Amino acid sequence: MQKVNVPKLNKISIHQDGLVGTLYHPETSQKLPGLILLSGSDGGIPGTNAIPEAFIESLSRKGFAVLGLAYWGVDALPENLENIPLEYFENALHWLGSHPKVQENRVSIVGQSRGAELALLLGSIFPNHIRSIVASAPCSMICGGFPHPNRPAWLYQNKPIAPYLSGVSSDDSNLTEMDDLRIACEKHVIPHHANTQEDPYILTELFAARNSKKGADLAAIPVEKIKCPVLLLSGDQDAIWPAKSYCELIMNRFEKYRSPIIRKHLNYLEAGHGIIASYDGPIFHPKGQFWCRLGGTVSDNKMANEKSWIAISEFLQETLSKR
Repeated sequence: MQKVNVPKLNKISIHQDGLVGTLYHPETSQKLPGLILLSGSDGGIPGTNAIPEAFIESLSRKGFAVLGLAYWGVDALPENLENIPLEYFENALHWLGSHPKVQENRVSIVGQSRGAELALLLGSIFPNHIRSIVASAPCSMICGGFPHPNRPAWLYQNKPIAPYLSGVSSDDSNLTEMDDLRIACEKHVIPHHANTQEDPYILTELFAARNSKKGADLAAIPVEKIKCPVLLLSGDQDAIWPAKSYCELIMNRFEKYRSPIIRKHLNYLEAGHGIIASYDGPIFHPKGQFWCRLGGTVSDNKMANEKSWIAISEFLQETLSKR
């Protein structure tokens, strides 16, 4: 049997220039394209949260320098996904784009869930700094903070990115996601769930209610400002939010504004929210303090994970190739 050479990876903890994360790159004398990887409402550093380290290592072995970037919930970063300055990510783009192991300003972004929303938002605000975007299970709208949906998630130039999708139960800034779920159930806005492992919340029901609020469409991410290729991934049984519908809205907005960029939407039948990381069963969200389903079947989530890996790696290799 022929021996397969697996490139050795270097893994470096990053606490520089205000940034927190982990940099992965194969051991080579050549400069590499760069990737910034963004997770969602789980917070922390990718590789230690819902985005598995095996996914990051596999990306790096494809010939990328991957920065798993934390932006809340660890070290001196914000405690919640609230009031996050977008300049932090602008700094990360410059830092990675000028790193001695990275080809100058050749950086793409891969985001999952809230990180996918963020990736698209960054593409619209910093269109000249990003080579391509992979958005896995994104929202088409700017969402409020987490765990307080009536507070802004994102700031730019010290101002909230608004309007944003907020809570349905009240406008109280202290309303939590758990409060919104509980009150919406009590008021029969969404079906009742016991918030147990046996009867977890289906968050798509809450987001459907939020989507129907007057003026919700004004929170749409202005994706028409993005100048780079975009790959959207969704599962049509997503139980966190209706990612398939959100991806369709994003694609429609590209068409409406006659965007010239390359864009593609891949939807996986019977798959849920965890496209990048397949999973089994309901989960308890420690920050949100609720049980929830992510959707899809075990086999279909696994298949979506395998197929999306091929799509992601091919897309990144194509869009980050020298030209």
